[in-house]
Amino acid sequence: MTAQSTDDRSRRRKALVAWGALAGVAALATTAAFTDVARLQIGSNGLGGADSSYNIQVGATDAQGQFVPGWQEASGTAVPIALDGAESLFPGSGPISVDIPVRNDSPTYPSTLALELADLPGGGATDADYLSSLRFDVHMPSTSREAEEVSATRLTFGELSHLVLNQLAPGEESSVTLSVSLLTQAESGAAFDDNSLSGKGAYLQASLNGSSI
Repeated sequence: MTAQSTDDRSRRRKALVAWGALAGVAALATTAAFTDVARLQIGSNGLGGADSSYNIQVGATDAQGQFVPGWQEASGTAVPIALDGAESLFPGSGPISVDIPVRNDSPTYPSTLALELADLPGGGATDADYLSSLRFDVHMPSTSREAEEVSATRLTFGELSHLVLNQLAPGEESSVTLSVSLLTQAESGAAFDDNSLSGKGAYLQASLNGSSI
C-alpha cells in the first residue's frame, strides 16, 4: 500500500467525522427552538350555562283564577284563569274578556309567541253547536321587536289553532287580551235555534307557545 492511498483514506475519515459533527450541530439547532402556546377558553362564560335558559311565563293567579302580581310556570297542567261572565254568556250578549300577562323569562334569547285554542283534556263535554257559535277577538300591543300591534277579530275556534303574536325581547313583558262572544243564530247562520244552546258549553284550553330565536 502506498503512502498516497493511506493519506487518502485518512482524509476521507476526517471528512466523515467533520460531516457527522456538522449533522449533530444541525440536529441540535433544530430541536432547541423557542416554544410558546396560546390557550383560549371557548366562550367568555363557557358554552350554555344559566344564561342560556329559555322560558315563557304567565301572570300569577290566586285561588279564584284572578291574575295577581308575580309570574308562574304553566307548562304542565293548565292553570285555571277567571273569565268574568263565562257562566252567563248567552247568544247576542256582549263579549267577555281577560288580559293575560306574559313574559319572556330568558335573559338571552328573543322569543316568538303564538296563541292556540284546543279542547281542555278532561275538562268536560264540549258541545259542537255551542263551539261553532263562539267567536274570539285577540289583541296584543306592539313590543320592542314588533312595531305593529296584533288585532284579530271574530275568529272561529278553528281559526285559533295557531295565531302568530308579537315577538318578545329577552326579559320583555306584555299581555294578550282574549275576548269571547256567543253569536245568535241570525249572526252565525246556523241551522239550530238559539234556545238549543241553553245548558250547553265549551271547555277550552289556551296555550301561549314560544320558541327561542
